Amino acid sequence: MSRSTRSGVVSNLLPPKPQVISALREATHEALQAMERAQAIAADEATSDESKAEGKYDTRATEAAYLARGQAERVVQLRDLLDWFDRLDPDATCATVRLGALVALEGDRSQQLFVCPVGGHAVTVDGVEVKTISLAAPLGRAMVGLAEGDDLDLETPSGRHELEIAALI
Repeated sequence: MSRSTRSGVVSNLLPPKPQVISALREATHEALQAMERAQAIAADEATSDESKAEGKYDTRATEAAYLARGQAERVVQLRDLLDWFDRLDPDATCATVRLGALVALEGDRSQQLFVCPVGGHAVTVDGVEVKTISLAAPLGRAMVGLAEGDDLDLETPSGRHELEIAALI
């Protein structure tokens, strides 16, 4: 897992970026397939004869329709994310934290992050867990534009966290 970073310093903090992107794309594809199945089931439930209201307080069909709509929106998001991964150059490096950056944070919350349009996923590559984070997340906003070696302070409900961008690809 040892590799060179932009600055030429050997880093054991980050797995190879192409492997991370490939693993994230595969995880997104699997999530899309599962969500498409769930959305189809919810759509069937919303239009099923068994969901028709049996009284004025029976809201099964309405609830199923809301669920189907939400799942359909998630399907669109996952398809968009897959398209983004397909357009992403896995060998591109980033001088500062931005979309497509692979970041190792060191400090009281050490972690490896991949900056994506949508966060909330995690994959393990070469024994290293890499989580996705969006620039809309508080940590994503705090990191944007920072370079390798930069420090950041993050105020969260659980307290203040001091972090350093230890590696960046």
